[in-house]
Amino acid sequence: MKRILTATLLSAVIATPAFAAPASADSGVYGGITVGTSKTDNPYTTIPVTTKDTATVGGVLLGYQYTKNWGVEGFFTGAGKLAAQNAAGTLTGTGSSDAFGVNVVGTAPLNDSFSLYGKLGFASTRTSASSSNAAIAGRTLSGITGGLGGQFTVNKSVSIRLGVDTYELATIGGNVANAEDKFRSNVWSVGAIFKF
Repeated sequence: MKRILTATLLSAVIATPAFAAPASADSGVYGGITVGTSKTDNPYTTIPVTTKDTATVGGVLLGYQYTKNWGVEGFFTGAGKLAAQNAAGTLTGTGSSDAFGVNVVGTAPLNDSFSLYGKLGFASTRTSASSSNAAIAGRTLSGITGGLGGQFTVNKSVSIRLGVDTYELATIGGNVANAEDKFRSNVWSVGAIFKF
């Protein structure tokens, strides 16, 4: 699946539109910026009290819309932060994550101005982490990602997008020495989309 999604991204985002798809009123290259907030799970059973699991994150994206219903986009985004301590305050841990990857985007227009969308793709996440006892280390993880949302068309060149995306993250050694700790982060964001 990784090879299929990578090939799709290369042909849709990097190649020129003339080779990517037949021209139509609904097709074209677009880019965007996003800002939002993340909600990150606490993976550490040894540090059960989470003091901060939300953070402001930003991202960028570049895509190609084949038809009014289908497109593909590559992205880079912050994926969350985590700060936790045990009840006694003797053990603390922090982490910060980002993600990049590619999504196939399905769009369902409800009228000329508003549409719903769903995304499914592949992401590589990178988490840096540390703790007061030096047991927790960062980890890179690859896996499936997805999202849902809505998009409002301001004019033929600008749209506003509101949605939520989910990412799988990982660290090492938070619960058991040298063992992987997997957890999830949901990112709620608003974005400006510009069609070229």
